[in-house]
Amino acid sequence: MYVHSTSAFICSPAQDNGSLKEDLKKYTDYFFRRVNRFILLSLTGVHRCVHQRKIDQSTAIYLATENGNLGDTENVLHQLYKENSFPKPFNFINTMSNTAAFYVAQSLKTLGRNITVSSKNASFERGLELARVDFMQSHVTEALVGGVDEAVFSREHFITKYEERYHGVRLVDGSSWLYLTARKEGAIGEITDIKTFHTSDDAIHWAKSLPLADPLVLSFGILATAEDKDTWKRECPHDGELEYIDSYGFYDTMASFAVGMFFQNFTKSSFIHVNRNIQGKYILLACKRY
Repeated sequence: MYVHSTSAFICSPAQDNGSLKEDLKKYTDYFFRRVNRFILLSLTGVHRCVHQRKIDQSTAIYLATENGNLGDTENVLHQLYKENSFPKPFNFINTMSNTAAFYVAQSLKTLGRNITVSSKNASFERGLELARVDFMQSHVTEALVGGVDEAVFSREHFITKYEERYHGVRLVDGSSWLYLTARKEGAIGEITDIKTFHTSDDAIHWAKSLPLADPLVLSFGILATAEDKDTWKRECPHDGELEYIDSYGFYDTMASFAVGMFFQNFTKSSFIHVNRNIQGKYILLACKRY
């Protein structure tokens, strides 16, 4: 899968929707009304990615999200259980997280495959895997793959999920996308492989066998432990680390942001992102930047 453009967008959860709408208007004249924050995030990220590009009508959309539409889900639950009332129709309809992928397709006027993907701690990678299979079987020739998530509301839930050592991480909203095609012409790089391993040793052995060009940049997901990082840095010859969580904050499909940042900030380099899910499996994503 050849990468032709990327976006890496984050914002503070405190930023109001009006500011997001104004930002989106810089990249598209698509008219929308009564969209929620999750949809706005999806639209902002994807239109930053494809700005001033002609997108084929058959382009497939793979929207990956860990938590989906948190905002309207909370609103509906509040209306039901706190206000003891029926939920407002707009809030209720938009609790369906795949609504965002529909808005993305509508705004781009695409008629291709449209899929919302979620998988614990590796949603973006699973979305890329699904796109990769469709490319290999010639079901699609162009695709947009993105990771979109709102910041979790509960710091306590965040610490429980990701362990105490991450209690100081800044939580952000994010929407980062890749525009992929089967054509190498005009590409800025490529996704070379995505693979899952049961042990770190197997993952490192595979990574060392990859025909990646120098220099090599490593990056790590939030569940990669300090021991994991030390082992990788010792065993896998590399030329630097793209550290993004401490620097930019965290949302649950942040691997998409890391990939976007790599393509935007490096040239003539290779990249391996090491993620880990709650079952302890290692999910590796390898890329090249031309």
